[in-house]
Amino acid sequence: MLFINYTGTMILTTKSQFQPLIFTDTNGEYIAHYSLWSLRSVFQPIYGHNNVLVGLEALVRIEDVNGESIRPDLFFSSTNISIKDKINIDKLSRVIHIRNFAVSEYKNLKLFLNILPSVSEYFALSDINTCLLSNRLHELQIDRSQIVMEIVELNANNEYLFVEAIKRLSEAGYCIAIDDFGACASTIERVKSIRPDIIKLDRDLLLEHVSGESTRLIEGIKMARSIGSKIIVEGIETKEHLDAMKMLDLDMFQGFYLATPQPIRSRIKNAV
Repeated sequence: MLFINYTGTMILTTKSQFQPLIFTDTNGEYIAHYSLWSLRSVFQPIYGHNNVLVGLEALVRIEDVNGESIRPDLFFSSTNISIKDKINIDKLSRVIHIRNFAVSEYKNLKLFLNILPSVSEYFALSDINTCLLSNRLHELQIDRSQIVMEIVELNANNEYLFVEAIKRLSEAGYCIAIDDFGACASTIERVKSIRPDIIKLDRDLLLEHVSGESTRLIEGIKMARSIGSKIIVEGIETKEHLDAMKMLDLDMFQGFYLATPQPIRSRIKNAV
């Protein structure tokens, strides 16, 4: 397996920098190798009412040089990995996600892409209309409105730049989502500052609700409706979870009970 080691302080920004890091595997899916890690895409379906498939969330799978899997949340929260490497892994993940999505039969749906707050800050300092992401979407005939930028629950390095970047992404035609609302930095304050198109309710709110404590879930739903955001509930793992959520005023549903994350070309059809 080939690994390309970047030892400088370079943040990947151009096509010529990304291209040597991207390969295809035996299934024809795009993968990437960067420094000590390899990356691949899996996708989890998101459903609307009547089990209609409305979009896919792209998730990265990270392995080290020994082939050992690393949980993405642990990778991005680790103090042993530089911010430069975290940003490059985050950006490189989206590159392979978009490529895999573009060659699939699902490319007419919405694509949910996780984004670190620290990475989103770069959009505040760049021309979004001419950046590599926008150019690549145009080349692949994917409309910006199909892309949902899903802001993960980590803290921003610079709150002002973070909010400014999200506003610019929204103005450029991208959809904005808050991931895991109710967990860590995905707070009411963050929602009010960026007013996302979509709010994804954290799994803990679902679990609290089915155990009899519904306060946080109901407050989250009311807040989303007050600012016009659509609502996705995450973490549906049983029929009981699904039945309970369908009794509420929600728009979309996601979880292992409905479909597990799978490579988009080889196995996702079976999951759907």
